[in-house]
Amino acid sequence: IMKVTAEIDVTPAQYFNHLCDGVIKDVKKHTNRDITVKSLLDGYRYERTLNYKKRKIVIKFTVGPLIQDKYFQVKYETEETSCLYYYDFKTEQGKYYVTYGEETGYKQETIGNALGNLKKKFTQGVWKNKVFNNIELTTTYIKNHEK
Repeated sequence: IMKVTAEIDVTPAQYFNHLCDGVIKDVKKHTNRDITVKSLLDGYRYERTLNYKKRKIVIKFTVGPLIQDKYFQVKYETEETSCLYYYDFKTEQGKYYVTYGEETGYKQETIGNALGNLKKKFTQGVWKNKVFNNIELTTTYIKNHEK
């Protein structure tokens, strides 16, 4: 698992709700179903179909189970890969922190997958910087779009 912890200047509740809103919009877009944060808490599954290089790829998403304002997890799978990512929120001495973790796996070992794993090891620093930037952009977005 690759993971990064960063201090955030929004509350865990704000960040958690932002993540849930993103999933709710994605579910609406790809399944035309209206769901709520409550339906995500117990765990929620849905599928997306993409056209990629003249073939259809089905992505199966499993959201949760979630812990309101404390833990957010999504796993998605295709025929060949699976990826789990999570956000774990903590409050210490009046400061807010989020730990983002990601684990990618391949269902079959191939030369391409082995090379992908090797590349990931070499680019872990770049990955961490991207995650830090993403967390920073997300907190800025949340602050600018506060209801």
